[in-house]
Amino acid sequence: MAYNDKIIIQQTTESRGDAGGVEDTWTTYKTVWAEIEDLAGGKDETSDMTIYSDGMSFKIHKADAPDVTTKMRISWDSLTWYIRSRQREGRLRWILTADNFDDE
Repeated sequence: MAYNDKIIIQQTTESRGDAGGVEDTWTTYKTVWAEIEDLAGGKDETSDMTIYSDGMSFKIHKADAPDVTTKMRISWDSLTWYIRSRQREGRLRWILTADNFDDE
């Protein structure tokens, strides 16, 4: 286990816009070290098909970011990754599966 990449986990925060309306803005929740794995292309064990994905797996210490949710996103490698799932691995780690969308 090598936590050798720093990632920024972001959450939305309501703020007042210039016109006085309420806007959601992204703010930093936590900056943490992560072990990152590319999920692009993998073998489906049931059919021997190759499946392609733009997803990444970010493994982090659970104590570093205990309240991470799928409403948050990750900033890493100059890209934005939207958390699609959060899974516990053992007692000490979260596995955050996230997708990148280039429409921002």
